[in-house]
Amino acid sequence: MRPVNRGRTAQGRSGRGWPAVLLLLAGVAVGMALPRPFARAVQPPAEQQPAPEEQQPAPEEQQPPAPLPFPGAQPPPAGDPDAEEEGPAPPEPPIAARTFTAPAALIVNFVQPSGVGSFEALTRRLVAALAESEDPQHRAQAAGWTMYRAVEAAAPNNNAVFFWLLDPTAADANYAVPQLLNEMFPDEVQQLYEGYMQAFGVGQMVLDLEPVVLVDAAP
Repeated sequence: MRPVNRGRTAQGRSGRGWPAVLLLLAGVAVGMALPRPFARAVQPPAEQQPAPEEQQPAPEEQQPPAPLPFPGAQPPPAGDPDAEEEGPAPPEPPIAARTFTAPAALIVNFVQPSGVGSFEALTRRLVAALAESEDPQHRAQAAGWTMYRAVEAAAPNNNAVFFWLLDPTAADANYAVPQLLNEMFPDEVQQLYEGYMQAFGVGQMVLDLEPVVLVDAAP
């Protein structure tokens, strides 16, 4: 692998085992770390209910109420033609939390070929903003955030594989990308979030890393 953000010199090892490792990671990927907005159903206003009882269909024939476009949306008032003509508001990025208790973490991102450029650019911009933040916790996040891209093309659907190595992790820091985008770029959060989500292919996998002692300390 070669570093994309800031490099770390790796020990010389054979790369022949990476395709199998990437296939294994892709097979157990748990999907996107950040949930997409979902809809919740609401009952239509009372004035829209059919009045005659004999005209109501049998329970098994009733259609489920139409879902709202995203959580928290309100249906337009009855009899308001202007409100009815307006399209649904775009989904808002969910407020999520992703913290780590381990001293290091690895996030594996499977990115579709068409989203490689935007994914790299977004990561660079986000980490740079964290590094320039006045918040010490943000600066600590940026200091330990490194990105690598796998050279081997072994992921399903020709997805590119990007590794976010967080070493060390910042204590109690929220690494959820939608939340960080909202904090760093409040005026662009919707556009940046949508581009971030669209870049993914197979998904994303998050791993907490615990160190393993290989050489005992000298007495």
